[in-house]
Amino acid sequence: MIRGRVNAEEEPEVPLVPNLGKKRVRTMGVVDTGFNGYISVPKRILQQSNWTFLGFEQYEIATGQVIRESVFFGKIHFGGEPHEVFCVASDSRDVLLGTRLLRGKKLMIDFRTKRVTIEDAS
Repeated sequence: MIRGRVNAEEEPEVPLVPNLGKKRVRTMGVVDTGFNGYISVPKRILQQSNWTFLGFEQYEIATGQVIRESVFFGKIHFGGEPHEVFCVASDSRDVLLGTRLLRGKKLMIDFRTKRVTIEDAS
């Protein structure tokens, strides 16, 4: 089971560890159910990584604007397990976790108690 919290901005977040090569950075990722990719990582973090650049992808953001960003392939630890993921670079300050990383999981967000849990759905 993965345990997280609802932060001061009312965003559900959970811990994850991007493997940036020789360096692992423990961070909190904001669960974004409107993002159907694996993760979105700030460019400033990706600059420190050895992740493989794959090219560019265009996608629509919440404002309706279509943007073009770099896509990388890398590894993270999430829920104590390693995952190989495709990652969209962003200008955001937050790492975003998309729904593709939540496949086969059950996400529970309790805004009253500020608790977030992710567990296997089986």
